[in-house]
Order: sequence, then structure tokens, then C-alpha cells
Amino acid sequence: MELCVKHLHCQKLIQVKWSLIYEINMIICVVENTVTEEVDFHFLKLTDSWLIAQHVDTEAELKINIFGLKSGQPKILLSAVCGNLQQQQIPQMVLQQHSKNYSLLTNTQIFSLFQNLTVEDNIKFDVDQRINVLSGKQNIVFRRDQSSQRWQKQTYIQIIQTTSSTNDVSSYNEYIELTTTYTNEIPCVNLPSREAVNYKIYRVSSSGNKYHVMKTSKKSQFITHNTMVDVNNLHQLALLATEETPMPVPYLYRNKPSNHPTIIEARQTGIMAKYIKDNNGDQASCINKKIKGLFFSATADRSTYLPPAISPFGDYRILVPPQYLLNSFTSNIYFADFYCKTQRGPHYITLVLTKPGSVEDVYCKPRLIKLDINDNKFLYYDPMYGRYRTASSSNVEVLYTENINLNEMRSKSGFLETFVRSRGQSRPEGIPKNTSCAICNLPKNPSRI
Repeated sequence: MELCVKHLHCQKLIQVKWSLIYEINMIICVVENTVTEEVDFHFLKLTDSWLIAQHVDTEAELKINIFGLKSGQPKILLSAVCGNLQQQQIPQMVLQQHSKNYSLLTNTQIFSLFQNLTVEDNIKFDVDQRINVLSGKQNIVFRRDQSSQRWQKQTYIQIIQTTSSTNDVSSYNEYIELTTTYTNEIPCVNLPSREAVNYKIYRVSSSGNKYHVMKTSKKSQFITHNTMVDVNNLHQLALLATEETPMPVPYLYRNKPSNHPTIIEARQTGIMAKYIKDNNGDQASCINKKIKGLFFSATADRSTYLPPAISPFGDYRILVPPQYLLNSFTSNIYFADFYCKTQRGPHYITLVLTKPGSVEDVYCKPRLIKLDINDNKFLYYDPMYGRYRTASSSNVEVLYTENINLNEMRSKSGFLETFVRSRGQSRPEGIPKNTSCAICNLPKNPSRI
């Protein structure tokens, strides 16, 4: 394949070669002009020629990245880079297996382009990880803010880089996909679960097979959520770690510093308001930063069968008899997570308690494992003893997804507010899962080349 590069008074040829063992049939060329800071993407078939008529500044340094793909498949298979084209008469580029050395997001100038523009000139996207209720399949959508114009044709190029921090750390993939849309949403390339993802999106104008970059988003990150299969596998790991030693659950108790903003507000209004869940626990958990709630602990001290005398999360404690929050007729309970924070620390099981039909319930239903409040190992009602119990040797925590009316609670028998000794408080962003634990981590996926 030869790509013809035309300058103001000369022509140059770029010869591109690759091993025939790689079955590619599409070339994407990314051209950067270091003087004008223009960037163009050229989507080419193997039979195409390539004319760069717009780069006429003889002082400019042209940097060219070339990528090999299969048609209809956005994954980059081969890549090569050529810098300072002016000083080369007939550059020869050998496409090799794609690696971080040729990454569009880390080693080329287009990553930093437009970073000095005003905020209004940058494209802003939110990542929406959705579930098809009928098929159960996940899909990811990049969604622009509602102020963007809808029903107007827009063309985007997305660059996706996966580093697989929660899968096999040796795997690395990068994708390029061209998308035309009339809405404020761009479908993301199809990605597996539990992937650490970097992404950058360009709005482009087209002329034939050339796409000129007009605006760009900032480089951003997210982690693809656990699938229902992943959550079920975590559930099985939690069951394996459960010891058959039933413990009473006299209270669901919540600890916070007495000067915490939510506690101050609750004293003023009488309402302890739910707020967005942090990133505590499994990094790929679908509830992180997605639903609102209030965390309660269910695990009692194993010697006293009462909540521990010392709190690691603050000096103010409320104690709610479990029957006030748990009711099989008015609430659904889901298994969400199983994790530990340190190598020698305790394990935690996260349950989510929702009101049927609520926003949180609708979100959790296709994503989490629904439990029977009368028949599970983590938090259940035992009719023989007429009380709630847990058979788990791990610490059970419950994310209650409704507000708590303290004034109403105070009128009920058994509800308590008290102060306890404290040895710390929770971190605002939460503590991520210890990924080296052999007990609570899912098996790593094999490298995907």
C-alpha cells in the first residue's frame, strides 16, 4: 500500500508494510499539524491513495499515526507512528502489533489539543451504563448534556483504551469508532465487564473519507460494571465464605461523626436524607455513584450480641430495630457486593434494601441478585426465634435507599440515639476493594489480544 502525501511544491510517498499474518482491510491515518494544531482522521481501504492537500505550511511538522483494523471491527490490531515528515524523503512505516507505545491517548499530541480552550468549547459527556431488561445485556452510551442540540446530525470519533486493571493486568486494547447521530447520545464500542477504560471523543466534519477535528472532550475514565453473571459469582464467593453460625441482629445501626453535615441537617429537619453511594467496595460495582441511600451495619459483636462498643466511623450512632426497615411486603433486598479493604482485614457483604417500584429498585432489579428476606444467609427473618439473624461470618452492611424520619422513629419503641467511642470516620470517596485477596476477587479474565 502506498499513501500519497502532497505538499506545496513537492510530493512524497509513505510506504506502509505489515506482515500478511494480520488480516486487516482498513487503514486509519491520523495527521497532526504542529503549527496549526489541526488534526485529521483518514479512513481508508487498502486500495485508497491519500492526499494531504490542506497541510501546505512548509514549516509545519506533520506527525502521522497509522492504524490497521478489520472492517466493521473497531479494535486496533496494528499501528505505527511517523514524526517530522518534512525531514524524510520517502518514509517507510512498518505496522506492528498495536501497543501502548503507539496509543492515541498517551503518546500523541492530539491528547492535549484544545485543552486551553474555554470550557464551553470542550464537549462534555456522561457515561451511562444501561441494561436491556428483555435480554439482560449491558450497553454503554456517552450522553451529552441536555443543552446540546438534538435532531441535528453530528459526527464523532471515539477513542477507547482499556487497561484491564480488574481483569488481566497484562491485556491492553484500543479502539477507534466513527459514529453519526441525530441525538445527544453516542453508543460506546462493545466492551467486556470489569474493564478500566480511558476515553476521548472528537466532534468532526467530513469530506469524503477525511474527518477534520473541530472539538474534543477531555480524556476521562470509567470502569465497566459487573454483569449479572459477575454479581452472581460474587454471591457464590460470599456464600463459600459464610460460616453456619447464626447470629442475632438486634439492631441495624449507623455511625457518623456528630459534626457530619448530614447529621447536623438531620437534627435541624428531623430527616436523615439519603445521598449518593461512594466508591467503597468492588471497583466495578454497578451501584457506585449510581444510587442514593444510607448505610447501616447489621453485624453485632460476637461476644455480646450487641453493636460494637467502639465505632470506626464516628461518635454519633442511631440504632433501628430491623423490623422497622425490613418488611417482605414493603421492601426488596438485593445482594450487591462482597469485598475486603486490606489483606488481613474483615470481609464485607453489601445488601441493598429498596422500596418496590422506587427509582433505586428499578435500577437494581436487572443488575443485582434479589434475595428472599425469609431464606438467605446474610440477613433473614427466623420465625422459630421471632427475630432477624445473619449466618455470615463477614460484616453485613445494608444500604437503605429511603430517607429516615427521625421524629417518626423516636416515637417507636426500641429506636435509640447515642454517642459511642470512635476511632475514625469513613473517607468521603470510600475505600476500594483489595484486589489481591484470593477470597473475594473474581478470577481474572485471560488477556485479549
